[in-house]
Amino acid sequence: MRLYELVNFYHIDTDLTCAEAMFRACNEYYGLHLSEETRKMFSVMGIGMQTEQSCCGAFTVAVGVIGLMTAREGQTDADNLEGYRLISELTLFMLRQYETLQCAGLQSLEIPGYKRPCHAIVQELAKKLEELLPSQNGAPPSRPRRMCS
Repeated sequence: MRLYELVNFYHIDTDLTCAEAMFRACNEYYGLHLSEETRKMFSVMGIGMQTEQSCCGAFTVAVGVIGLMTAREGQTDADNLEGYRLISELTLFMLRQYETLQCAGLQSLEIPGYKRPCHAIVQELAKKLEELLPSQNGAPPSRPRRMCS
């Protein structure tokens, strides 16, 4: 199963925000084994940090995953050139595709074939993230387990 399929599984027709869906999908897809405490940290990032005026929650989670997967022990931000490059690519992708990273601006888009623009945006964001960060083990999960709490 692809990352975008997992994101859709957790996002469409559920009560999860874009950030929660991206977190669960990435945690499962990349085998990150992130804790419940980590999930809680990302849980308030949906709906533009709960304000609609801030950055897209799914994008924020994707950036966090890039940091997690590219930073090395003891490394500072300035030393993580790979992470910087990937985040720059992801940012440019979003700006070229949607012209904004702000939640309210993204929610106001009309995307043919989608009732909610967030579904299309989160799906395309997951596709781009998977392109930038392929699965490390080469075997993403085949059967997601919906565990909404």
